Amino acid sequence: MYRLILLTISSFFLGFSSSDSESPYEQNYVEVSTVRHNGHSYKTIYMERGRSGGRIKAKYFAAKDPYDGNSVPSRFDMWSDQKGVICVTSGTYMDSYVNPKPIGLTVDNGIVVNRGLQPDMDGLVIVYATGGVVATNIEDKNLTVQGGVISGVPLDLRGNSMHLASFLNWCEQMQATVFQTHLLIYKDEITISSYNSSSDQRERRFLAVGTDEDGQVVHCIVHSPEYTTLYEGTKRVKTFLNQFKEMEVIFMVNLDTGAQDVFNLFRPDGTIDPTIAGQKPLNEAVNLLVYYYE
Repeated sequence: MYRLILLTISSFFLGFSSSDSESPYEQNYVEVSTVRHNGHSYKTIYMERGRSGGRIKAKYFAAKDPYDGNSVPSRFDMWSDQKGVICVTSGTYMDSYVNPKPIGLTVDNGIVVNRGLQPDMDGLVIVYATGGVVATNIEDKNLTVQGGVISGVPLDLRGNSMHLASFLNWCEQMQATVFQTHLLIYKDEITISSYNSSSDQRERRFLAVGTDEDGQVVHCIVHSPEYTTLYEGTKRVKTFLNQFKEMEVIFMVNLDTGAQDVFNLFRPDGTIDPTIAGQKPLNEAVNLLVYYYE
């Protein structure tokens, strides 16, 4: 019903192509929209990972290459050849402007970048080598992973150093990528409040993973251009996803729109679509979350 009542301006893309890429992404699985809901504006990239048979995938570049020193933008450029890139976005926060590294526990394709758990960020996002994305609430002390010798074993990363060591070993074996950020929604419940979250007002960008009305897995990047606090923005976006998108949110995390606000959305010809755009150019990215079709 919401889809009939509310104004939606949508565009469907046949694929990504440029001088160095001939691999399109399927138009039926990606929807880019500008929407008004309950008086607020949202820009979304709605990706049907379930219906795509897992062909819509994610990859995270957490830091420069520890072996050859290549920067995150250089690593992305080399990797993206022949990839059907949908969008790229800055991920978690960085610790400084000089030789920056991601804040919180971070692993890049099995290589530990930062082993320090940030105490005020409860969201741990795992990007599997297969392109899947999951998240857990660290405070629940029951992280479980798939594959390897610790598959299905509950882990308390903050309270048990052996659990943390086992998890980092697993990341290396599975070539997993991990980053820590603020967990805003978990199991369709808001996990922050106005008392324990930032009161700064700014535009917001979120990554939400959940299921649609048919139980299919969907990934949705929501850009909220109106200046709002993190808590108020989270509440509004949850209502929007639940009602307008008919989506049950498994988890939603914050994406950095501060010091390294990078976001590129690609048109079918490989040029950048300004529907959602960051304030910083791609070549200044410190870390990048990429969605692509393979």
